[in-house]
Amino acid sequence: MTELSPPPIPPYRFTLFFGPETDQADPQIVYCVFNLKKRSWKGGIQVVVELNTEQLAQAKRLLDFEHWYADLLQRLPDSERAEYTPLGHDIFVQQLCQLKLQVAIERGIPPDTSRLGWQQFETELAESLKAQRETVKAQIARQLDLEH
Repeated sequence: MTELSPPPIPPYRFTLFFGPETDQADPQIVYCVFNLKKRSWKGGIQVVVELNTEQLAQAKRLLDFEHWYADLLQRLPDSERAEYTPLGHDIFVQQLCQLKLQVAIERGIPPDTSRLGWQQFETELAESLKAQRETVKAQIARQLDLEH
C-alpha cells in the first residue's frame, strides 16, 4: 500500500477582485485588482496589476491571439459570437495580469505592495508568457467553456 501525501499548500493565495478596467488618468493603461494573502501575513492585501496597451498588443502577437480566438469562436453559433468576443479579450487581460502577479510573487512581493506598475516585470512577463502560452490559451478556453 502506498502512502499519498497531500499536495503542498502554496504560500500565497490570490483571487481576481475585479478588472480589467481602463485607467481614467491614462487610457493607455489597463489594470486588474487581486486579493492576495500569504499564510504568514495577518491579513491580505489588494494589488493593482497594470499593463499598457503596447504590452497587450505584444502579448496578442506572441500568442497569435486574434487568429486563435477567431478559430475558437468558430465552435459557437453565429448568434453567440458577438457576445463572446469582448469576454475573451477581458479574460485574456486577466490572464496576463495574473501571470504578472505570479512573476512578482516568485520574486518576493512584500506585504505592503499595492500596485505593480506597467513598467515592472516587463521582461519577466514576456518570458513567462512565452513559456506558458498554451496554458494561457487553455485557461481562456476553459473559462469560456470552449475547451477542446
